[in-house]
Amino acid sequence: MKKEKIRIIIYCLVLSVVFLLLCTKNSPLYKINDWQDVNAFFTMGKSMVNGLVPYKDLFEQKGPLLYLIYGIASLISETSFIGAYILEVFFFTVTLYYISKIIAIFIDKKFIYPLLPLFSAIILTSRAFTHGGSCEEFCLPFIIIALYYFIKYIKTSTITNKEIIIVGITAASVLWMKYTLLGFHIGFVIVVLIKTYTEKSYKDLLRKILYFLLGFSIITIPFLIYFWINNAFDKLINVYFIFNMTCYGQKITIIEKIMHCITLISQKLLIQYDFLFLILLPLILSIKNKILFKTQKENFFLLGAFIIMLFGIYIGGTNYRYYALPIYIFIIFGLIFIVKTSKLISNNSTLNDIVRITLIINMWCLAIIWYKSGNIIYMKYEKKDYAQFVFSDLIEKNKTILNYGFLDGGFYFSTNTIPEFYYFEKQNVSYNNYKDNMDEQNRYIKEKIPDYVITKNKRLPNLQKDYYCIKTHTQYYENHKIEYSLYKRK
Repeated sequence: MKKEKIRIIIYCLVLSVVFLLLCTKNSPLYKINDWQDVNAFFTMGKSMVNGLVPYKDLFEQKGPLLYLIYGIASLISETSFIGAYILEVFFFTVTLYYISKIIAIFIDKKFIYPLLPLFSAIILTSRAFTHGGSCEEFCLPFIIIALYYFIKYIKTSTITNKEIIIVGITAASVLWMKYTLLGFHIGFVIVVLIKTYTEKSYKDLLRKILYFLLGFSIITIPFLIYFWINNAFDKLINVYFIFNMTCYGQKITIIEKIMHCITLISQKLLIQYDFLFLILLPLILSIKNKILFKTQKENFFLLGAFIIMLFGIYIGGTNYRYYALPIYIFIIFGLIFIVKTSKLISNNSTLNDIVRITLIINMWCLAIIWYKSGNIIYMKYEKKDYAQFVFSDLIEKNKTILNYGFLDGGFYFSTNTIPEFYYFEKQNVSYNNYKDNMDEQNRYIKEKIPDYVITKNKRLPNLQKDYYCIKTHTQYYENHKIEYSLYKRK
């Protein structure tokens, strides 16, 4: 049993190393990950491990655990994304290992080997994977672990104290990266409350709540202490919670939010064949045909938790393509559904049959990745093709830089600089929703504070008075032509 577990872990690790080497722009096959979100995370993480406090010293709105992850990545390498790649491999290995445990609950363990590469290829070539290194990607193992214990709980109606603590830890981890992804954990808690209440096991319910809070506290308390001793607790609340809740999306009623959420899901997800045929239909059909669980109620619990997760992601009213990544983990149920209802792979298949099928599927998946991944094309780009490196050769050492009017473009990364401005970038919110961001950036320029200013797709007249353009550079990002301009103070 132990040898089999080690064999599966090694298999998950190999799949993660090889597939992510091709799919993520954090891998050493790419010169840079020019995705603005990842660069913002890297800047915040590097600043955090160098003594700056998120929300107090630098303004960014993701969770502190995500910054800590990227801080560790920067400690591995400050001048490349190899650290982020290593952490991606580790997190995806954990994800695949728990996917293998979920597979083993429903079908024979031998199906783990052909299904894991299929699952990986679908996830990593989806539009939701984007450039690699997203917050959603680093949340995957915590959601998968909770999903595994959720399935065990549905099947057995029991959950140990240790398992409850682990679920609490995963919930807190998601909370301190991106709390809108807590939908599945909320669904898990609701199902536990319903089952425990209907069984009238009130003492058992109290036990579960206390152990969940214990696990939750293991992650939460250290962060609360960190912000408290750094006199930044109010900044944590105002930026990470209040700003995110009030400045994104439209200011509409809760009923309008729900309707808008349903519209987003129908327009953005129902038109995608993998979502429709590998997630939604298998979950719905399982309620009637009892393919996944033995009773309709148990199958309904899984669908209900999934729907709560969907609403948690989209209820804010905004939609970026990477939002959907956690949804794609439910594809494993579609693959299990296919195996259980078809004769594609017989339960009587020998070990040699499985080995042959696994080798074929792995080769097929690598081919699919090569042709379908949106990032492969960037492998051919050299440093001279990126403004980030072109500008870094022109910017003098120990000079201040302002990334003006757009999300972190990677210029702090390429120059190995820690920002000296609270608003070191512009968040993706409208000016009317949050004016301080651009008002402060305009003040920095008006008072001629930064030595260098970098703009994107525009040359601003108010820069011409005190700054002059020393270089422009055009490059492509997601098939869009972008022009970056580097200004130097006169």
